[in-house]
Amino acid sequence: MSVSSSLQVLQVMPSDSFFFSIVRDPAALARSAFSYYKSTSSAFRKSPSLAAFLDNPRAFYHPGARGDHYARNLLWFDFGLPSPPEMRTERGSPHPPRDPNLPQLPSGVGPRAHASDPSALLHPVPTVADGHSQTSSSASLDWGSSSFIQWHLAWLDSVFDLVLVAEYFDESLVLLADALCWGLDDVVGFMHNAQAGGGQGGRAVGDGGLTAEDRQLSARARAWNNLDWALYVHFNRSLWARIKQYGQSRLDSAVAELRARREALAKHCLVGGEALDPKYITDRRFRPFQFGSGKVLGYVLRRGLSPQDREECERLATPELRYKDKLDAKQFPHTVSAPLKTSRLPSP
Repeated sequence: MSVSSSLQVLQVMPSDSFFFSIVRDPAALARSAFSYYKSTSSAFRKSPSLAAFLDNPRAFYHPGARGDHYARNLLWFDFGLPSPPEMRTERGSPHPPRDPNLPQLPSGVGPRAHASDPSALLHPVPTVADGHSQTSSSASLDWGSSSFIQWHLAWLDSVFDLVLVAEYFDESLVLLADALCWGLDDVVGFMHNAQAGGGQGGRAVGDGGLTAEDRQLSARARAWNNLDWALYVHFNRSLWARIKQYGQSRLDSAVAELRARREALAKHCLVGGEALDPKYITDRRFRPFQFGSGKVLGYVLRRGLSPQDREECERLATPELRYKDKLDAKQFPHTVSAPLKTSRLPSP
């Protein structure tokens, strides 16, 4: 959804609508995207490995080439934000360029999480990369046009009530439940779209066990996806500001309760109590969409569940595309007669 389309949504939604989204460390996303979109992106398809691609991305990546939007700044793209070349900001200008396609911030609405000082994001901030505190700076972020980035970060702050962080997903879910006055049972769920063997072509970012080579690869991935890195640092900071307001000990208790509830549901609902290789999933309703070079794991329900328990377990185990079809059928019962085909590949 583009910025202008988002403003159209804001005009038709009730004023008390709650908008939330999620960001992920660009290094982890790059590993996943390279595996998942290998046959879709011409840049990835021509490269023998992610390391080779990041060593010299310009040799493979060509803006506008088929599928190459998957190869750079995928988070920025998914938020519907334009890339800098499309909007030429004057260097040093604190204001966005005078472009007819550039909307103004909604009247009376400003950044919710923090001040819009363009230099604020350049201050050192701890991140979750490699399981250690990491510092961002103007050098590591390779801003180019900071006013361009800052304007769009401020705009996202004005639209979204909460942005979750994948690396702190359970903590994010607790904050989401609190913001919506929900219970933890309303946000408990099973992981979907995980790939066999970790799905990242290596250890997950943030596990503290990355090799020096992996850390170098992560640094190159973040530098290449510099707009995504700006998004990630920004919303990582806003998440931890909210956690501070919520209370760390209170959060730790809620996260432990959420994880215990998820584990109990997994043992009750699932064969083996965990995700399985798709070759073991005979029920097509629970077989995840297979795409890319990695196997996407899914779930098999235990036999003997009561009708009520089975209904709950089915909701938790259903892959997102089939779940979307269920929601479509429920929302539009007279117009949806068959599962709808997605026009875009699901996110990795």
